[in-house]
Amino acid sequence: MKTVLITGADRGIGLSFARAFAKKGFHVYAGKHNMEYNLLEKAAAEYPNITPIMLEVADDESIKEVYKVIEAEEGHLDVFVSNAAYMGGPNSSDIKGEMPIDYELLELSFDVNALSPLKIVEIFLPLLEKGEMKRLCFISSEVSSIINMRRDSGFRYTMSKSALNMSIRMLYNTLFDEGYTFRIYHPGWVKREFPDGSFAESGRLLPDQTTEVAIEDFLSERPDEMRFVMTDWHGKEWVF
Repeated sequence: MKTVLITGADRGIGLSFARAFAKKGFHVYAGKHNMEYNLLEKAAAEYPNITPIMLEVADDESIKEVYKVIEAEEGHLDVFVSNAAYMGGPNSSDIKGEMPIDYELLELSFDVNALSPLKIVEIFLPLLEKGEMKRLCFISSEVSSIINMRRDSGFRYTMSKSALNMSIRMLYNTLFDEGYTFRIYHPGWVKREFPDGSFAESGRLLPDQTTEVAIEDFLSERPDEMRFVMTDWHGKEWVF
């Protein structure tokens, strides 16, 4: 059975990806972080091939523990989906406003959004090498594009997502010739999911709407795999 590891699968896009991969017949290791939510456990009850697993992406030891579990149970990993993200929380700050930039939280954003995907790929390389697909998928954002980004606040998310794209580029430069293929996806403005499974009014897309587009791209073969691009839920390509 093919295997996938998805980070940040407690709710929203990550949870939707877990269900989508399960429907495709994958053994899904779904990273859990937020104990306030039990939506992932409900999904696992519906799809026996979903395995919820505690994963703190900014904690190296937590990543290594997940590695040990997947190594023992499956011995390989076919697809990695980097979805976990720290959006910024209160005081996401602009430099002109009343609140100063919180550099401690800025560092946390970099740890979660930019550094942890890199660490997970590095730690899981031995299992990815044994997988059939060697497919690395990353959820990024339109705010990562230095050319197109127009926001004037929210340093944490914007800077960390740009750094994520550069780390993916470096992984591509290092691993593409070894048979690894890459997907970078901008999911759009997705509605926030609450612990009871309801959704916020703000946002344009439900998680299932955007993951339905993404999953087909993540699992399909491209005739031009050497091209390094970010696509969105419309299929549009973005310039970094």
